[in-house]
Amino acid sequence: MLEQAFQHSLFTVSAYDGEQLVGLLRAVGDGFSSVFIQDLLVFPSYQRQGIGRELVRQTLETFADVYQIQLVTEQSDKNLAFYRSLGFRELSDLNCTGLIYIGKSY
Repeated sequence: MLEQAFQHSLFTVSAYDGEQLVGLLRAVGDGFSSVFIQDLLVFPSYQRQGIGRELVRQTLETFADVYQIQLVTEQSDKNLAFYRSLGFRELSDLNCTGLIYIGKSY
């Protein structure tokens, strides 16, 4: 499943320490009106070193002309502060709500 997910991704960007993968961002979408950051993963021992911030920055730069870039994340003060610092806003700030349908269980 993971290999198929990567093959169908719109965009991926990675961070390495030498030859070791330490961070990854994967985005899906049409690349014109909507991009969704599906995964942002940074190994715990590499967190809080600017890696995630740089991966998101590269994504925002790549899709600077896209109408909206969205993501879903665990609701925690740490996550909210991180994404807010990069310019993201909660949907409720825009008088919107988010909905999700969870289909097949993996």
